[in-house]
Amino acid sequence: MSDNIDKIDSKDEAVTAATDESNGAGEPATGSNETATESNGGADVESIEFSVEYDDADDTDAEATIAEAAAEAVAGAEASATAEPASATGETGKANEADETDANTAATAANADHVEQTLKLSKVDSESGKTKTAADRAYAKTNHRLDKQVRDRVLLKSYPTFSLNHVTTTARKTGRHVLDNLSLAFYAGTLYAVKVLSDEDDPEQRATLMAVMGAFEPPTSGEVMSKSSNFTELELGELRGHRLGLVPQRYAVRGDLDAEGNLLYAMNGSGRGFLKPKPAIARDVLNSVGFSEATRGKKVRELSLLDQRRVSIARALCCDAETVILDEPTKGLDEAESAELLELLQRIARGRDPKRAVIIITSDDAVAEAAQKVYDLTD
Repeated sequence: MSDNIDKIDSKDEAVTAATDESNGAGEPATGSNETATESNGGADVESIEFSVEYDDADDTDAEATIAEAAAEAVAGAEASATAEPASATGETGKANEADETDANTAATAANADHVEQTLKLSKVDSESGKTKTAADRAYAKTNHRLDKQVRDRVLLKSYPTFSLNHVTTTARKTGRHVLDNLSLAFYAGTLYAVKVLSDEDDPEQRATLMAVMGAFEPPTSGEVMSKSSNFTELELGELRGHRLGLVPQRYAVRGDLDAEGNLLYAMNGSGRGFLKPKPAIARDVLNSVGFSEATRGKKVRELSLLDQRRVSIARALCCDAETVILDEPTKGLDEAESAELLELLQRIARGRDPKRAVIIITSDDAVAEAAQKVYDLTD
């Protein structure tokens, strides 16, 4: 193609040169423009014909080549354009499929999580229900127990601390009813006197009553009760070691021990547990009955009769007895000592921690008059 262009340029140059020669021949060497013009106007200008020949074959081939290249380029572009959308479509499809798969996976995971949360909530509700049910049962059980305790307390309040219910005791030798259908009730917080005949008038009455009330001898008929419990239902250790505190006329204390030793002896034999050390309890109880510090450490047999009675009362109290029964506690004491001892018994009965039923068995009218309530068996 460049060769054809060069040929055309050569022909143009030749034509230009011929034209210039023709123009040079027609111009005068000298003279004015008007003369030249007139001269040229008067002469006939020779017509020069020229033609430009093109190499059609070459041009056609070049143009065909260019056209083919352009067509190929266009076809390639179209193919590329067609391929790119197809590729893009494939990638888009794959992306859509991936997105759809991811969406399905996410939905499945969400559903699984929802189900799991629902199961957890159900489990929590179930456990909460179980806990609530257990709590309700415990609450109901506690209420039932408290109600029972309240009923028992009301019932126990209606029961005396100590009582004899239609007790009859018949002497084996004589067949006499020493105690005949005897019913007595004793409540905590009160000092009682049970007036009996003197030993000269009836040598059996006082001793028999003391034996029955102290659980040494069962009645022939009837019941001896500690609150709501029959003596026959209780162990002797519980009766004498905790519920009953006995102060008989004889052998109430050991003369070979000191005061504290007597209380420790009783506490050790009771078989029960104590919240405080036993020596501390013994000292506290001895102080509560007015036992003098000056007599500490002395054997009981060396003490005065009043102090011996104090020790015997302290021994009856040291195991937290609910009922204290004393057989002629003022016997052998003078009037002042008797008054002092009776005042002590009144304090013990009215004590707040705890209150006790204190029962004196006596044939002495003066002692009976000191009590808050008297049962007379002399009639």
